[in-house]
Parts: sequence; C-alpha cells; structure tokens
Amino acid sequence: MTRPGRRWRRFLSALRFGVRGVRAAPLVFVASVGTMSAGLVLLAAYLLLMLNMHAVLEHFGRDLRVVAFLEAGAEPAAPELASLREWLEADAAVAEVVYVAPAEALERLRADLGREAGVLDSLERNPLPGSFEVRLQPGSRTPEHLRVIAARLQREPAIHEVRYGEDWVEGYARVLRAVDGVGLGLGALLLIVLCAIVSGTIRLAVHAREHEIQIQRLVGADGWFVRLPFCLEGSLQGAAAAGLALTVLWGLFKVGVPLVRAPLALVLGPRDPVFFGVGEVGLLLALGVALGLVGALLSMVRLEESS
Repeated sequence: MTRPGRRWRRFLSALRFGVRGVRAAPLVFVASVGTMSAGLVLLAAYLLLMLNMHAVLEHFGRDLRVVAFLEAGAEPAAPELASLREWLEADAAVAEVVYVAPAEALERLRADLGREAGVLDSLERNPLPGSFEVRLQPGSRTPEHLRVIAARLQREPAIHEVRYGEDWVEGYARVLRAVDGVGLGLGALLLIVLCAIVSGTIRLAVHAREHEIQIQRLVGADGWFVRLPFCLEGSLQGAAAAGLALTVLWGLFKVGVPLVRAPLALVLGPRDPVFFGVGEVGLLLALGVALGLVGALLSMVRLEESS
C-alpha cells in the first residue's frame, strides 16, 4: 500500500476511535458542548455588538463632510474660489471638494424646513455663508486625522469656521475604544475557560480509555496515532459547540432585536442591526474547532507526563 493510502487508513482508524470515545460517554460530551456553547454565545454576542458599532462609525464616515465656512455675506470671485478649491484638493487626505454657494445653502435650508419654510420669506438678505464641503479619504476619517485637517483649514484666512461634528465623532470613537478594550479582556478570559473545559473533558476520555492506549503502544503505535483520536474528538466538540452557539444567537437575534429596537437605536442610530455574514460565521466555527484542538493538546501534555 502506498504511503498516502496508509496515512488515510490511519486517519480513518483514529476517527473511528474518537467517535467511539464520544459514544462511550455521551453525557460528558453533551455537557461539555453545552458549557462551551454558553461561553461562545457570550463571546459571539459581544463580537456582534462590536461589529454593528464599527459599522455605524464606518457608515457615518462615508457621509462625513468637513465643512469649511466662508465669511457670511461675502462671496469671493470665481478665480479666488478656484484657487481655494485647488488648495483643498491638493491635500492627500481629501477625496472630494464641493462648493455650496449662499443661495444653494438657503435652498437646502428651505427644503429641510419643509412646511415651516415660509419663515425664510421674511428675511431681507441671505444670512447663510458660502462653504466648501470636504469629503475625506477612508483612512483619514479618524478623530485624530479630522482634528489635524480642521486645524489646517482653520489657518486659511479665507475660511471663517470649520465644522465636522467633532463632538459626536470623538465621543463615539471613545466609546468604541472602551468597548474594544473590554471585549479583548472578556474574550481572552472566555477563551482560557473554554480551553480548560475541553481539556478537562478530553482528560476524562483519556483516563477512561487508558487500557486501550496502553495496548496501542504495546503493538507499536506512535505518539500521533494515540493523540489524533483525542484531537479529533476535541475538534468535533468545539465545532458542535460553535454551531450550537451560533444557532442560539441567531434565534435570540431574530426574536430579541424587535423587542429592544428602541434601546439599540441609542447605540446604533437609525441603522438596523445586522447578523454575522458568511465570513464571520466561518471564523467562529473555526474558532470553536481551534479551541477544541488546543484543549485536546493540553490534555495530551498531561497524558505524556503521567506515562
């Protein structure tokens, strides 16, 4: 038999051995999967919240404009406006520059007021200044970049005032950094606990099949032939836990989001919450498999020390 054929037979033999171990102690396997899935639900729910909060900031960033207002009542000549536009567009952080004349600004205000627009008819003159709306490149939409760009614009003599919704942007970014920091600590703690759960379960399986392992060694089985069934069992356990966690979270998402839509609007704004995409689901399943595998390998260390 060729070497790939022998390897395939050994893998199938190890897989049968691992499945037999699950069948021998189904309650232990189910309890471990249930405990792991509870931890993964917490972790996945937190990741889902962070995913939606980052999406809010990204969505806002796409519509973000740094507005540079000119002096009210003074509309520069066309050559001066063209020169100022070229100066703005020369910045590598700038993606687009649009000039809004005072008359256009008044029409926008009239449209925003709707039925109340009649109050503008009593104005003797247009009080709104002309402005340049500056849209930034994606990499320059952070609060730090915005402050630098706003300060640079403010130094231009022709520009009277610069606004970009700095309070909202900086406040939301601070909240997001705090959420990321808490999520990192919570995630690390949960991963350690979940690895310990898998390790303990596999260690019980190792002790329950100690005699079979000794027989395998007596007939010449190498270390990986002995370890592989337990690694496969741990991976299966992690995959089952991740699949169950995603199923539970999906059900909670579909049922719970309509019930808490008002509180969520305070965090996510008018955007509807979204669930994980195919890529995120695949990563979470891979995380479950990796946790199971790491836990199994940790239990194998104990096996090697005791042998």
